[in-house]
Amino acid sequence: MICHKLQDKLQQELAKMKIFFMFMGPIKSLLKIQKYRAEIKLNPRYNRIYARGHIYWCGALNDGLDRGNQPYYCPIGWQRWSFYVTENFYEKFNGWCICYHGTKFSSGLSILLSGLKPAEIYAHGAGIYVTPSINYACHPRYAEVKLIQSSAQEKFFKSGEYVQFVLECRVHPNNINNIASETLKAGSTEIDSNITNDIIEWVINHQNKTVVDFNDPESSIVCTGLLTRVTDDHPGLLRESQWWYKSHLCNDPICCLLDIDRHYLQQKNQRRDT
Repeated sequence: MICHKLQDKLQQELAKMKIFFMFMGPIKSLLKIQKYRAEIKLNPRYNRIYARGHIYWCGALNDGLDRGNQPYYCPIGWQRWSFYVTENFYEKFNGWCICYHGTKFSSGLSILLSGLKPAEIYAHGAGIYVTPSINYACHPRYAEVKLIQSSAQEKFFKSGEYVQFVLECRVHPNNINNIASETLKAGSTEIDSNITNDIIEWVINHQNKTVVDFNDPESSIVCTGLLTRVTDDHPGLLRESQWWYKSHLCNDPICCLLDIDRHYLQQKNQRRDT
């Protein structure tokens, strides 16, 4: 009986992820691409909800696992959907640091199936740009904000809610070419209470490749999961997002994907504070 319940739970989790992938592109396209690319393998037993009453901790995590020379902080308010990477994961990736990469929904499947491209425009040197801060990764310059509308998507979320996602990755410290400051013109505004603005961007060795394939056993970076955040109202109204308004934030859909007019959002945010 317990076994059947566990199997049902796993099937439900897999179904949810299939619906989530619809945000990134048609399922038919996903299946077509997978004929030529490695399959996205889910690992539901390591799915997590990071919040009080679920998985939660303060400060840098100290659980005995070796995650390299960089601290790992709780991504509060996010849910992790785990990918199967390899057997004996903690042996192979012992000492690899956790970091995040925000992206557009339209680019999600391509990245998951193919890998990450080095930045086309870079401030701290050539390479793949990631961050140890979930709060920095989810700025709409990096992580698209999307309003839930279609009935198919409502099976996973509720209509009227907003969703974002970022990639959770692992990188060996030797592949971090540079640790540098933020590039969103936040200045002295605090972005993350755990991580100072001058060490919030990491530049990863792209191995002189146009795409760093996650399936390559010699890859400098691997994707271990998706982190999603669902909010009843726009995430720009959250307390942890207030720094957005003191950084670069625009209405250009090529730049900042807010899924709402920036001026209206800012007015709504100001009314909320009064």
